[in-house]
Amino acid sequence: MPETRSKIFFSKTERNELQEGLKPILITDSFSTPENIGHVIRIAANVGALKVVILNSGNLRKSKIRKTAGTAFDHVTTVFSTTRELQDHIPEGYTLTALETSEGAKNIFTTTLPDKMALVLGNEKSGISQEVLNQCSRKVYIPMPGPVKSMNVSHAASVCIFQWLRGIKD
Repeated sequence: MPETRSKIFFSKTERNELQEGLKPILITDSFSTPENIGHVIRIAANVGALKVVILNSGNLRKSKIRKTAGTAFDHVTTVFSTTRELQDHIPEGYTLTALETSEGAKNIFTTTLPDKMALVLGNEKSGISQEVLNQCSRKVYIPMPGPVKSMNVSHAASVCIFQWLRGIKD
């Protein structure tokens, strides 16, 4: 199999891996689409995340998650869990941060995201469950000045996690 442009490019550039204590955690809450979970795992691998915690999605086919995630599945710790067990998977010092359009949410481009961020992403239709949202000490949203006010959850995760990366690399 020939090398892809990205493999060639990144093999020639400096590797700037994240410090162990600054690796983000991504949390999916009740996703209904295994492909979206696979995309989130891939994003997590792009930034060197500590892990992905998949809440309340036990009925989804893991083979579809793995297929969408591709090789990223083998590079990121993936944990299937319940809401009740969520805190067991979050190391001390991490801030549960909801990416949600809810009261009190701050614009991700004008607020400082926590260095030790555990980013919570909600169900594709209903968002983050109230039970999980209640556990989050921060809430952020992505401003959308255009007429469409929704975004695919994996795209939203990308916008937020790379904004976070930009902030810690400044």
